[in-house]
Amino acid sequence: MFKLIQRACFRYAVAGSKAEAEITSVPGHKPPSFEDTVQGKYAGVLFSTASQREALHLVLQDMKYFKELAEKSPVFAGFLLNSAYKRNQQRNVLQTLTKEGFHEVTINLLNTMIDSQRISYLTKTAEKYIEYYRIFNKEENITIISAETLSEEQRSQVVGALKESNPNVQFSVQYKVDPSILGGLQMYSGNKFLDCSLLSRVNRLRSELLKLSI
Repeated sequence: MFKLIQRACFRYAVAGSKAEAEITSVPGHKPPSFEDTVQGKYAGVLFSTASQREALHLVLQDMKYFKELAEKSPVFAGFLLNSAYKRNQQRNVLQTLTKEGFHEVTINLLNTMIDSQRISYLTKTAEKYIEYYRIFNKEENITIISAETLSEEQRSQVVGALKESNPNVQFSVQYKVDPSILGGLQMYSGNKFLDCSLLSRVNRLRSELLKLSI
């Protein structure tokens, strides 16, 4: 079973992501906010420790690895959530992964979570750490939804428009296709939503026509 988990981990190993500004440490070594949850506390301590070791960006790569690994490998995600595994079994699997060159701060986090029986929070902790880092890095996640797959030229135009309106922000853009919007674009950013779709215009027109028929 453990070999199956290990094979799945290596199969879905995350390749290098887009280039981004590297932050190694921040003044005061404190995360940008505090969240009173299990993952918030772990991510906060991890952020502070990594900053003190001037390893914020290196630990970021480790956290991205675990986040994407859990998303792409149901076997690994199930392993983290399965409380039936003993601590030495969990350590055995994760030690196999850490041979890939994870930072010492990351390894200490894994051992602490195993000893505290909190390894099931690893993915959420990774997500929270990435969120903390992106706040300092002025990076914003954007989801663009279109009725059809956008061409490379169209994607470049979208990114260009985003950078023009926010020149000091780095954007991480994810593209999705939803034929039901008919045309145009929809954009999600955190809790913000911008609807420039053809569907929204059709619905507004239908609403106006209904008013006229009353």
